[in-house]
Amino acid sequence: MVDYLGSDGRSVDVLIIGGGATGLYTALESASRGYSTVLLERGDFASGTSSESTKLIHGGVRYLRQGRLGLVRESLRERKLLRQNAPHLVRPLPIAVPAYSRWQKLKNSIGIMGYSALSRGAGFQRARSLDQKSFINAIPGIEADALRGGIVFTDGQTDDARLALAIAKTAAAHGAAVLNHATVRVIRVHSGRVVGVEVQNNLDDSSLTINAKVTINATGVHTDSTIGLGSDPPSGLMRWSRGTHLVMPRTLLDGRHGLLVPETRDGRVVFALPWLNGTLVGTTDVDVASPDADRMAPEQDVEYLVGELKKYLPEAGKTKILSTFTGIRPLVSQSSVASTSKIARSHRIFVSDSGLVTVTGGKWTTARLMAEQTVSRAARVGGLTDLPSRSEDMRLVGAQDVLDAGLAEAKSIVEPDSLYGSELADLTELEGQNPELKEPWSDGLPYRLSHAVYAIQKEMAMTLEDVMARRTRAFFLNADAVTNSADKVADAISRYGNVDEGWTSRELARLPEIASRFRTIG
Repeated sequence: MVDYLGSDGRSVDVLIIGGGATGLYTALESASRGYSTVLLERGDFASGTSSESTKLIHGGVRYLRQGRLGLVRESLRERKLLRQNAPHLVRPLPIAVPAYSRWQKLKNSIGIMGYSALSRGAGFQRARSLDQKSFINAIPGIEADALRGGIVFTDGQTDDARLALAIAKTAAAHGAAVLNHATVRVIRVHSGRVVGVEVQNNLDDSSLTINAKVTINATGVHTDSTIGLGSDPPSGLMRWSRGTHLVMPRTLLDGRHGLLVPETRDGRVVFALPWLNGTLVGTTDVDVASPDADRMAPEQDVEYLVGELKKYLPEAGKTKILSTFTGIRPLVSQSSVASTSKIARSHRIFVSDSGLVTVTGGKWTTARLMAEQTVSRAARVGGLTDLPSRSEDMRLVGAQDVLDAGLAEAKSIVEPDSLYGSELADLTELEGQNPELKEPWSDGLPYRLSHAVYAIQKEMAMTLEDVMARRTRAFFLNADAVTNSADKVADAISRYGNVDEGWTSRELARLPEIASRFRTIG
């Protein structure tokens, strides 16, 4: 891809700035329609908000409470398509909602049953009521005093960073050049119209110019600053919200059910979900003034999440925390709404005076739909031939024969190997050729050295952070275990990954700063 873009002045139909969920799906949408396509991401794919979600592919139970039926229906339809197109990465997960009074049980049942009734097919079962004994069997650690039972419903769970990677690989398979670690410095304008960009390759500091018939801004929280790289004034469209998550040991839950805390002191819901070899707890929704707000988990967020969870899972506590992570959400501003927690995750597409197409807002579940609408709009702006969307039924890389092979039958995202789908055969072949790569990183992480080497060889990982935070989710699962195993992992990469001579020392030197983001501000 670097070689393809290396001829200065390369001209393409569609150029996309931003390699998160929306940008990557936009690249896939564009390339699969037949447009020549380039995507540029200044960090790694999904290195911002798109890898820091609650890992749910869902319709939004709370939006139903707010009466946003259309948004829920739209999201549930997209959830079904994602399950069909990436069965190795989107799994049905039963989520239990406890009740401690008859009124609470009735109220929760009405809302959840209504949500469930809107769901159809793709392995998402209808909601069902649980008595006290059945609920305790589902969530063994639940506070049993006064428990009246509850209700269990099914939603979708994913590994967001690996889903982003699958979309990137699929876009590349359709001819898109998707380049991470490439920063757009200038949006070029000629005679008042956007004609392309000037970009810097962050890995070797080389620069080049790319011309495009239409340019799309899909930079999420950085929407306004990206607009400012051209001749248009920033839109002032965005608001930002901090979402903090904690990861605790897998033993906090039984691994078969998630838990939804239905009532918190600020009116939100909190999830505790089995994910890989941990229990994922989240999230907060706190206004922040800037998209560059600190991504370390602040103490007040940690206290809030632990405090709300302990009411239902008494064994939860700060001493159980293995890792933390915080994402900044891009929200389309609604001036009449005081709190970001009340803003629905809808999206907006608009075209500036210079012809820059911007898509912003939304969420993981609706990324495909956002991309479809964005490319249709961009094709008109760029004067491209109108070509139909093909993405609704497009299987992502790794999905081939997954269901037949039984690789996606688990009820939750538990075993890392299952997330590779049909590509697991390549990982197994790598281990067959190099048996020493079967060695685990450490006792606290579910990864082998082969996962790291494969990430460098086959998955466009360029840095140790790419490997440890997104190709694997090691930093998200146990920050201390990553630090303790870093030398071993980096050594394996240096021996098998075809990296340059100074790569290992350079990457290990950056590790303490990276690790600090996954620890609490105390």
